[in-house]
Amino acid sequence: MNCCFASVVTLAFVAACSAGRDTQPPIPIVEVTPPSAVVSEKQAQVAPPVVAPTIDPVAGGFFGKPDAEALARLRSGEFVAVKKGSGGRSLGFKLTFADGTKAYFKPEQTFSGASWYAEVAAYYVDRVLGLGRVPPVVSRELGWDRLLRAAGDDPRVSEVVVRDGKVRGALVLWVEGDLMPLVTPPGWENWVRVEPWNAYNATPFQRAREYYAALNQPRSSAAYETIPTPDRADRATELSDLLVFDFLTLNIDRWGGGNANVLTVGRAGPVVFLDNGAAFAHGPPLLRLMHDRLTPLQKFRRSTIDALRALDLERLKAKMATDPLAPILTEADFEGLAIRRIAVLDHAAELQAKHGDNIFPW
Repeated sequence: MNCCFASVVTLAFVAACSAGRDTQPPIPIVEVTPPSAVVSEKQAQVAPPVVAPTIDPVAGGFFGKPDAEALARLRSGEFVAVKKGSGGRSLGFKLTFADGTKAYFKPEQTFSGASWYAEVAAYYVDRVLGLGRVPPVVSRELGWDRLLRAAGDDPRVSEVVVRDGKVRGALVLWVEGDLMPLVTPPGWENWVRVEPWNAYNATPFQRAREYYAALNQPRSSAAYETIPTPDRADRATELSDLLVFDFLTLNIDRWGGGNANVLTVGRAGPVVFLDNGAAFAHGPPLLRLMHDRLTPLQKFRRSTIDALRALDLERLKAKMATDPLAPILTEADFEGLAIRRIAVLDHAAELQAKHGDNIFPW
C-alpha cells in the first residue's frame, strides 16, 4: 500500500463483487477510520492556499457550454419518441424531445452496476471540480407505460423498479457525434507519470480479474524503452483528470472491454466521462483496485488539485439536496467521498515533496 494512505486506512481483504457484476477474485478493500476535519500537513504542501470554491455545479458547462438550457429541457420537456437503448448490460431508453433534443434515460433497476443516482452524483462532482466532461444529467420520474412499450419483451424489464406506474432515473443529454473507444497503446501510462512506468504488463487499467491474473505472471521487462506518442496534445491531461474523477466517485467499471467506457467524441476527439452508473457503490469507501489505479498517476492539472483542495462537501451536499429526487447520496457516500478526497491530496502532496512542480505540467 502506498504510504499516502497510511494516515487514514488499514488494509483488509473481502470480496468486492456485488450481485450482477463480473465475477473476479476477492478484491482487497480498505477499512477506513472516520475522516478528519483537519487538513493534513501533506495536503498543505500541494499548491498555495485557495479561497472558498466559487465553481457552480450548473454554470460550468459541458465542454465549456453552459448547462442551463439543456437542464431546463431535460427536467420538464415532453418527449415525442422513445426507443429502447442498444448495447450494454442494463436497460435504458433513448428519448427524443419535440425540438429534436435527444437524451438517454437510465431507470432505477435492481442490476447493481447501473445506479441512476450515481449518474446524477457524478455530474455534480464533475461540475464542482470544473472538469466539464460529464454531459448534463437530471433526475426525473417518467411514466412506465411508454417505456414498457418500447422495451417490448426484453427480459430486463423485470429488473426495472416501478412505483405507482412511474420509474425514477437519470436523464442524460445525448452526446452528438460518434463515440469511439480510446486507443491506449502499451506504455501510455507514462503520459501521466514523472518516473518511467515499469509494470506495464500488469496494468490496473483493464478488467479487474485480468489485472489480478497479470499480477501473478512473470514481468517481461522493467520499463518501456520508447514511450508512445499521444494522439492529441491534451490527452494526458484528460486521462489524469479521468483517473482522479473515477477515484473520487469510486467508479470501478471504467477500464476493460476494449475501453468501451473510455470514449472519445470522434476519432482522436476529446474524452467524455460517460457511463458512471457503477460509481458510488455501497460498501467500503476505498478499494484496492481503485488504489492501484491512482498510484501510477504522477501528473495532475493544477486547477483540478486546487478545486479538490477547495471542495466544500457541505456546499455540495446542500446543492444535491435541492435535486427533485433527493437524497441522491447517503451520509456514508459523502463520508467516503471525503476520505477519497484526502487520499488524492495526500498522494499529490507526497509526489510534490519528491518531484516538486514537475507533477503540475498543465
